[in-house]
This record gives sequence, structure tokens and C-alpha cells, in this order.
Amino acid sequence: MKHYDAIIIGAGQAGMPLARSISKKGLKVALIEKRAIGGTCINDGCSPTKTMVASARVAHLVSRASDFGVYVDGYRVDQKKVKSRKNHIVELFRGGAEKALEKAENVDIIMGQAVLKDKRTVEVQRETGEVFELKADKIFIDTGSEPDIPEVDGLESVPYLDSTSIMELEETPEHLIILGGGYIGLEFGQMFRRFGSNVTIMDVAPRLVPKEDKDVCEEIARIFNEENIATVFDVKVTRVAYSQEEITLFYEGDSGAAEIKGSHLLISTGRKPSTASLGLEETGVKLTDRGHIWIDGSYQTSVDGIYALGDVAGSPPFTHMAYHDAHLVFQQIYEGVNLDPNGRVVPYCVFIDPQLARIGLNEQQAKEKGMDYKIGKFLMRHAGRALEVDETNGFFKVLVDPGSKKILGATVLSIDGGEVMAVLQMAMVGGVTYDKISNLPIAHPTLAESLNNLMGQIK
Repeated sequence: MKHYDAIIIGAGQAGMPLARSISKKGLKVALIEKRAIGGTCINDGCSPTKTMVASARVAHLVSRASDFGVYVDGYRVDQKKVKSRKNHIVELFRGGAEKALEKAENVDIIMGQAVLKDKRTVEVQRETGEVFELKADKIFIDTGSEPDIPEVDGLESVPYLDSTSIMELEETPEHLIILGGGYIGLEFGQMFRRFGSNVTIMDVAPRLVPKEDKDVCEEIARIFNEENIATVFDVKVTRVAYSQEEITLFYEGDSGAAEIKGSHLLISTGRKPSTASLGLEETGVKLTDRGHIWIDGSYQTSVDGIYALGDVAGSPPFTHMAYHDAHLVFQQIYEGVNLDPNGRVVPYCVFIDPQLARIGLNEQQAKEKGMDYKIGKFLMRHAGRALEVDETNGFFKVLVDPGSKKILGATVLSIDGGEVMAVLQMAMVGGVTYDKISNLPIAHPTLAESLNNLMGQIK
């Protein structure tokens, strides 16, 4: 039985950098991965979806080329080519990740299913049937999350898609029904509408992305309506059926019982932590009420010497936060630097078009907390750069503290919104007040220049 200083289960965006950091201290690391190096982000999350979003945006721009004085006689979407391009990017990123790990000294990459046997022992089950055990002083769990498929009558007999399998389509759906109006559903909905599908998004919630402010939801709904993406809210799906290559959803809505038919069905009702096959019950590792692995402020689980990080431990479900978890874990355990993960300001970006980017608090969160705040809002249809490139949907919105004048949070629904949001994030971290930004000379004509106007709207 081979002994390591650390065993890391899961070669995702927390597991890989943690393995490299630990190995640089001259410590021996076993990195166990059951599926593919790179985790969800590289293989079926960020990289492939954003590659396909880029293809969909090109299709959208071609469709409105005449708005710019350019006339295209005709175009078509080759779904096989879209998939091929996506696969190439995935292989490129995965290959880069594999090479980086292979170059790292003291790291053994082991492919197989990891099962905890006790607080120092991990069993590895290979697809070949080979089974062996490893021991380590410390064990880190970074197994991420996976699609959470709801229990719906008849669903097991329907060839439904999830956020991974939909990217393997080689045909453009005639009518794609999406169950779930969250971030994943929005990205795929707009994407496939631009590829040429009829799209209907259905959700039990009263509106799209209900965690965002009402005006943000309304603007996204308007944009989707302009692109002829149908939305149905406040519905409960009661049954699903499949016959003659057609899927039927039976549901209860405001007007009573109804049904909808489509050629394809995407289930995007959320994700759940990947813990089922880890054998946690053998070691006594506790879970939270939501199924995440419970951890303390140092990422240690309820069992001494076993740690968890990333999505599986309930961190904000974004690649960059898992990567940051790896940094904090390493600093705390191997460098003796105590960094509090609860003090982080969490950024994220949803790659609909225009992008939806958030940092810090939004208005409804500030109200729930009973906070005193001021708001600034600037519409993109008044922004010079947005007008020049004819991308005038959306707006900038910022919340500030009336006393300190510091930024509490911002929502950027705009072309390249994620890039603009990062500027506001740095202002928040650096304590730059909104009045300083309002008078700052920012290069013209850029999107960031609109931050002057945004801060001038605060009242």
C-alpha cells in the first residue's frame, strides 16, 4: 500500500492547483480522477458552453448583418461543426491541464473511482476491475457537482438531455423545451434559438433568474422575447411522455392543466454535490441539509484530516471560487496563513447576450438585510460605445453606501458585462469610492467610460 502526504479526490479547478502547490513543497501527492482531467469546467461546463455560445453569437450577428450595412445572401448552422469546434477547445484545454500536472514533480495522476475506507485510506476502483488502496496524512475532496434530475412521472422513459449531453447533439432541435429558467437554462435557450431552434423555457418560479433584481429579470425577459424565446412561469410539470419521436410535457399552470410538445427536452433544474460514490458513511464525514460536505472555517470536515473544497463543500458554484478555495486551503494548511473564505466578495458572469455579471449585493439582498443604500442606474442605449456597435440592450446598476460612499455591489447587464464588472470588483476591494469614479478620466470611447455616467446617476 503506497503512502502519500496528501490524496486529492477530483482533478477539477480546485484539485489541480492544490496538487501542484502541495507538490512544490516537496510533498508527495496522489490526484485521483474518475472521469477526465479538468473537472466540469473544462470538460462539460465553462469551456465547452462558452465555445458554443460564441458560435451562436456569430450566427446572431450574421442574421442582423444588414443592420450594419453588410448583406449576407444566406447562411446555415452546421451543428456537427459547432460540436467539432467545441470538442477541439475541450481537448486543447484538457491537454494543457494534463501536461501541467505531468510536469509537476511529486504528483501521481491516478484514474479511477475513489472510495474512502477510513480517515487515512482511499480505495481506488479502476474501470478494468483493478482495486487497490492508498494511504495519506491528509485527504482533500474536490468532486464538484452534477446535474440534479427531478422526479417526474414518465421521465425515465424519455430521452431527455442534461447540460452535458445537449452539447453532443449533431442536429439542431426543431423545438427545444427547457425545464428550468436559471442560468444554465438561459444560456442554452438563447444559444439554440440562435442556432435555429424554437425554444420554450418553463419554470416553477414566477420569473426568470429570480435571485436577480426585478428590473434585471424584466430586461432579460424583454430581450428573450425579442428573440422569440417563449417562457412559461409558475408551472408544475406533472408527467412526461414520449411517442413517435415527440416529447409531451403535461403541467399545471395559472389556467389549469395544459400540455406542450417538443422534439427535445433539456432538464436544467439545478445541480447537486457529487458525494454518492465516495463512501463518506464509512468515515463519518457529515453532510449539510442541502447535501454538501460540512466543513469548518479551515475547510476541514467533521473528520480530522479530511478536507473538502469547491462545489461539493458548498462554496459558491463557480470555477473561479473553487480555484480560490484551493489557494485558501493551501495557505491555511501548508503556509499557516489564516484567510477567511466568508469574507470574499463573489463575482460571477452568465454568458447570455448581453452578459449578466454580478459582484457583491443587489438591491433585493440589501432590502432583505435592512441596509441603507443608494442606487445608480445607466441604460446602455445612452452609452456611446454601445450605440456605435449597436449593442444597446441592458444597463449598469450599482449600490453604494450613503455614508462611506463605497460600492456595495453592482449588476452589469451589457455587452462584455463580465469585463466591466471586474473593474467594479477591483474598486470594491480597493475601497475606491463612487465619487472618485464619477470624475475619473476613462478612455473614450469604451464601455468602461459609462462608469462615469453610472456614478453620476446615484441618488
